Amino acid sequence: MSIRIGCLLLAASMAPAGAQTTWEPVWSTTWAADDAASTHASVLRRADDGTLFVGVETARAGQQRAGVLRLDADGTIGWADERPGPGSAEDVLPMADGRVALAGGTAIPFVRTVDSGSGAPDWDTSAPGAMLVVLRSFATRQIAQTPSGDLLVRAENDDAFVVLRFGAQGQLLPPWRWTSGLGAVWANSIVALPDGGAIVAGRTYAIGGGFRTVRFAADGSLVYADAEFGELGNPLGAAWIATTPDGATLVVASPETRFGMPGAMAWKIAADGTRLWTRTLSDQASGSTTFSNGPAALGPEGDLRIATAGTTPKVLRLIRVDGATGATRWDSAASMPGFADRLAVAPNGRSLLGGSAHVPGGGGRTYATLAEFDADGLLCRERTVPDLYGFTSIVGAVDGWTVLGIGDDGVTVQRYAADGACGDGLFTDGFEN
Repeated sequence: MSIRIGCLLLAASMAPAGAQTTWEPVWSTTWAADDAASTHASVLRRADDGTLFVGVETARAGQQRAGVLRLDADGTIGWADERPGPGSAEDVLPMADGRVALAGGTAIPFVRTVDSGSGAPDWDTSAPGAMLVVLRSFATRQIAQTPSGDLLVRAENDDAFVVLRFGAQGQLLPPWRWTSGLGAVWANSIVALPDGGAIVAGRTYAIGGGFRTVRFAADGSLVYADAEFGELGNPLGAAWIATTPDGATLVVASPETRFGMPGAMAWKIAADGTRLWTRTLSDQASGSTTFSNGPAALGPEGDLRIATAGTTPKVLRLIRVDGATGATRWDSAASMPGFADRLAVAPNGRSLLGGSAHVPGGGGRTYATLAEFDADGLLCRERTVPDLYGFTSIVGAVDGWTVLGIGDDGVTVQRYAADGACGDGLFTDGFEN
């Protein structure tokens, strides 16, 4: 695939003495595939060395094609690999052996591996017999790697959670299955475990079936199957999971409340399946004040950060939940309107919410927003980005925040500093007034 670099901006200008400092990107890169009717991005992942990989989808001759775009740590475009034939780019996984894996497909899931240095394809294997259906707004993981190098993709088939397994050379291995007996189910997220097993979280489609979290041992046998029903048992949205060093699993999801609205819950499951704590986070005493969860992230100290979607007012809002007890440590809000699209936590404990808000009088058009909080929940910096509609990924690392945006010109990746003093940068465009 040929590539076109839209722009590579290095923001090095200084504000005049006495002027309010604005929170500008360190660099910004925009890319679109040549000769494609459109180019969209699905997900951004960062390798340990700082290299960035973007899952991309291009439209050609009436087909959507999946691929991977590489960027160096300074935003320079490296290469772009496009998979032949139709497909979706649902997740990307940088691997320690110098390859990157692309997982996608819907009716027929696939994994394609590419050399992360050169962009040369390695192998491409499809796995019929299961579905890979993704609700991207919850930023769940679709692919994981075991310590032995096998790749695992979460999927579903009728009433079963299915873990598709691919060997290091692309060979299909026998899948793992958990049959629910509940009718149709939908797997949402997967995490590989140090012992070679995996955790899969998902939900039922049936009314009253709730959310399910399943742990597989390294041989595919069932360790436990946990159920959470909430108030009514009706699952809404997708289940997000993370694991802790002691083998426990944290789950965040939105069961329906008695007001017919999505709520927000979090719970923790021990390695043997024992429920450690369960928290209803939203105020479910009133239909007008309840809220649902948006994306979630695990902080370096083991606490959850959960973005929320409130009914009134609609502002970027973030809750920190103690990972050991489930207690709410703080509940903070930005001053800007918007709905949270993505969330990340940096190694220094700061959190970045990326969202979108409607342009006043814009006929439904949206613009992107960013809000940064420190580890104590103090609002640090905010920014509006009028030339982007919203964000599809945020990564927090020692080199700063990296965001993947949605705009008219293709794929936009930006880097922001993550260590400025709180209160540094505010608004730059006037939409917030």
